[in-house]
Amino acid sequence: MPRRPRTRRLLATLATLALALGMAAPATAAAAAEATPSPSASASPASLAAAPAANGILRPGDSLSVVATLSAGSTGTTSTPVALSLGRGALTDDAALQRWLSGDATGVSVQQVATGTVDATSSGSQTTTTLSVPATDASLAGLAAGVYPVQVTAAGLSATSVIVVPADTGAQTPIALVVPITAAPMTRGLLTANELAELTAVDGALSAQLDAVDGTGATLAVDPAIPAAIRVLGSAAPPTAVAWLQRLLGLPNDRFALQFGDSDVASQLRAGLSGPLAPTSLQTYMSAADFTQSAPAVSAASTPDPSPASTPGQPTYPSTAALLDIGTSTPNVYWPATGSAGSDTVAALGALGSADDPAHVLVPSTSVAGGARQAAASVGGVSTPVYDAEVSRALADAAGQNDATFRGASLAAAQGYLALARATTGAQPVLAVLDRGTDRSRVSLRATLGLIATAPGFAGSRLAAVASSPASEITLTDPVVDDARVGDVGALLDDEQVIDRFATILDQPELLTGRERAEVLQVTSISWTGDAARQAVSDHRDATRTTLDSVGILSSDFRLVSSSAPLRPWVRNDLPWPVTVVLSVRPDDARLRVQPRTTVDAQASANTRVEVPVEARIANGEVSVDLQLFSPSGEPIGQPQAVDVEVRAEWESIGLIVIIVLVVAFLSLGVVRTVARRRRAAAAPPDGAAPPLDGVGNKDPDADGRGAADPEDDEHIDLEQETRP
Repeated sequence: MPRRPRTRRLLATLATLALALGMAAPATAAAAAEATPSPSASASPASLAAAPAANGILRPGDSLSVVATLSAGSTGTTSTPVALSLGRGALTDDAALQRWLSGDATGVSVQQVATGTVDATSSGSQTTTTLSVPATDASLAGLAAGVYPVQVTAAGLSATSVIVVPADTGAQTPIALVVPITAAPMTRGLLTANELAELTAVDGALSAQLDAVDGTGATLAVDPAIPAAIRVLGSAAPPTAVAWLQRLLGLPNDRFALQFGDSDVASQLRAGLSGPLAPTSLQTYMSAADFTQSAPAVSAASTPDPSPASTPGQPTYPSTAALLDIGTSTPNVYWPATGSAGSDTVAALGALGSADDPAHVLVPSTSVAGGARQAAASVGGVSTPVYDAEVSRALADAAGQNDATFRGASLAAAQGYLALARATTGAQPVLAVLDRGTDRSRVSLRATLGLIATAPGFAGSRLAAVASSPASEITLTDPVVDDARVGDVGALLDDEQVIDRFATILDQPELLTGRERAEVLQVTSISWTGDAARQAVSDHRDATRTTLDSVGILSSDFRLVSSSAPLRPWVRNDLPWPVTVVLSVRPDDARLRVQPRTTVDAQASANTRVEVPVEARIANGEVSVDLQLFSPSGEPIGQPQAVDVEVRAEWESIGLIVIIVLVVAFLSLGVVRTVARRRRAAAAPPDGAAPPLDGVGNKDPDADGRGAADPEDDEHIDLEQETRP
């Protein structure tokens, strides 16, 4: 390659340097910009929690200890000073306590009583320290009974809590606690065997619930769908589930049954029902092989409807009542979603009770006009036990906390609300509930229930005792109505009616209708909220449409070339059970005569061929045939189908006529020729006789049938020669 001039090389070098500098400048600016820290959308902030020891109880003569936990979040922290402050002015009511716990210090004065240091904390980690104030400290001297504000500050963060100085009095306030025994919300009708095995294992959520209530006086609110899910499995039930059920039935705790699946009873009533929905049948979840012998899972503490004796080797299924049995329980107890029950709901549920078993409807104190919090109450003569909403909310927060410090803060808050409730109600009983929730550890549940058992100034009671106490007439505020949920319930009820009509194709319609009712109750569970609730209903309605489309017709156009031939469509059955349907066939033209109705026994999960007799008249063309399935009771099943039938039935008749004509013609020709030949043979002279002469003395050519002028004879001779072997 020739060497470039020096000037050109210099210019190229300068251009390269300029380009490099131009590219480096933006990169340097970007690096400078990145050097400046900026908040990230995914960064998590640091947090601070404070939990007084002993669940916030500070008795006279005790030292004050508060555990402070600093969570570093997405960025670490260095060693940080921490301070503890205490207010000597007591919080007097729920509103003041709620404002303080939410971080609003308006009207609250605190003073620093202890300091400490929180060690350096790496990103995503926690550091805990304990701040203590000796009992002899002047800041603790002379504190009267009450609820006092506590504050911990560190690294610009603040955490609020309370301590409770209990009143020194011998009077004990009765307190009752209701604890739900429920599983997570779902869209299926019942829990599966695998789910039960997991939930009832040693570390399972259902086992944790029983561990928490065992040995306490809590009243149990049991979802009957859980015992039913175990019993329908018969001998195939997981051993841990069977043991769990036996343990539940053996607990001495008072109990009542929630709605199946903990369904939202208030929304059901607002959707136009006169009473809550209940399961109709759970037969679809039972297998004959699991009930050919006695299974321990089917047994119950009480057998409301024992099954009759059956033939040995035949399955013995428990009744629906036996499947749903939760043991000895209080009937007609209803626990609507918090804030969802108004006076109309209470009246409708109260009408379901009787003189011997009156109805009881649990409502929160936030639904009571004027904020009255006495537990023994009634609305329009209907027993309406009122549970303390603030205490219950704090208990639910504590039960859902796996972190010890955050759980301790919630327990201290619950203790503060209990102290204020006792000061307000005096000797009147207090009712609290541990609202629905399944993401709760065994430790958190035990700690939460332990607080109720050890709260100073309180004595354990039962819901039945609270409900039977002299009641005060109260007025309920307007309820919180979830219009979307009410609309969903109405749509589900409409779908259920369609399923009921569709199920008439089964010999046992309850196999389908029972499953549909169970799933409707599950998808309307109180635990389904917000967008998740809408999605659960949408998914179920999609599944319902799939079920309604599970039986249909498979067909195609065809040609009919004879006067009678069967129309042979298929009946598709995607259900796991055989069905009986009636196929209706209706042509739009008189050229086609069909059997209008044909009963079809379609096999389970299969396509079944149907033969419909068809008769075509002497005509041709296209005929449209409408096909539709019906149930034996006359309900349309699946989508109607239309097929085009090309009728060419006259081809067969014309062909037969042509063949017959040809056969008759050939036979007639053969007969004529045979007769003619025999006549000629009869007219021939005997052997040796002279043939007759014509008028001029010549031999008559026709005398013996062999005259040269007879071409037929020549042809006949030729044919005989050809056919002669």
